Parts: sequence; C-alpha cells; structure tokens
Amino acid sequence: MKWITWILLLANLGVAGFFVGRDYWPRTEAEQNAPLNVDRLSLRSQSASATVEKSPPTRVARLETKSLCVEWRGLSRDEFSLVREQLKALAGERVMSFTEVPLNTRIWVIFPPLPTAQAAAAKLNELAAAGVQDAFVVKDAAWHNAISLGLYANTEAAERRVREVEGKGVLGTQVEVLPRKGTDFYFVIRSEDADALKSLDAIKQAYPNSQQSRVACRS
Repeated sequence: MKWITWILLLANLGVAGFFVGRDYWPRTEAEQNAPLNVDRLSLRSQSASATVEKSPPTRVARLETKSLCVEWRGLSRDEFSLVREQLKALAGERVMSFTEVPLNTRIWVIFPPLPTAQAAAAKLNELAAAGVQDAFVVKDAAWHNAISLGLYANTEAAERRVREVEGKGVLGTQVEVLPRKGTDFYFVIRSEDADALKSLDAIKQAYPNSQQSRVACRS
C-alpha cells in the first residue's frame, strides 16, 4: 500500500510543477500581441468627445467705436462753398460725414404733407372747424400740401402751439427746424477715425480766420 501513496504524491507534485512552470515557458508571437479591449477604448473615446462638445464656445470681445465730432465755424460764404467741396472729396477717401448747420433758425409747426391738394384743403377745413386759426396749405415743393401752423422763434413757443392744437383734438403735428432767411452756416464733421479729423488741420490752413473745435456728437 505504501507504494500507492508514493505514486499519488509524485503525481500531485508533477501537476503542481506543471502549472507553476507554465508562466516561464516561451510565448508565441500571437500570444505576445494579444488584442486590446476595444470596448473600453470606445467608451473612453466617447467620453472625451462629449467633454469637447460640452465646452462653452469661445467668445470674442467686441470693442465699440465712438464717433468724434468737430465744428468748423467762421467761414465766409465764399469760403464755405469751397470748404464744402473739399469736405466732399475728403469724405470720399475717408470714413466720415458732415452736415451744414444754420446759425439762426426758426421752429416750424406743421401738419405733414397730404397726398393731394384736395386732401390738404379738406384737412384745412377740418382744422378750422376745430377752432385752429392761422393755418394755411404750403405750396413750396419740399413741403407741398403740408399745412403750416406757424413759425416760432424758439422751441418753447412751438411746443405751446402744439399743445394748443392738441387741446382742440388735432393730433399728428410735426416740428421742424428751419434756417432763417439769409443766415450763415457752419459745418459739423463726424467720424470714428481720429486720423480723418486730424486731416482737417491741413485744409484749415487756407482759412486762417475760421475756427475748428472738438464737440460732443449729437445723436
């Protein structure tokens, strides 16, 4: 019986040695290049992609440009005409604009132009029936078929006239600023480019009696 026990013991030792020594056997090329876990790689890739997609978009700060204005006064009427042409040429080369502002003005209260002379006459009769006096139909081409409600020296007087006619049920009047007859004008030049306004200095040298000054731009 003892010899059977020794045989079983040797068999067990042989099996144990087989499994322990297996890790030290030389491996084939296929075993060394075993495939990677594709599923895990795919999950990591999707996670990274989601992170990129959720990142907030890049915002580029925008700088607001501010307009600059210059008043040009003191030009004679002949000089004014010459400077007008020079400013037109400069505006064609630079980003700038200019307006001609009257020195002396009047404030005009009107009812806006109507489509026909008949409509203007009917509106005038309507105003008269409401008790609005001193009104007439305008014949001038620029305001043809408007109804004049009076010319005033200042804004306060014009606003009183507007309130008066509104109190009689007349709505839709309009206030316009008109140059007085024979008044002189001055220029207001506007640009967002400071260099464009600096170029005015070279033009001004030909008009030594005039004055240029930086002013706040009106809306």
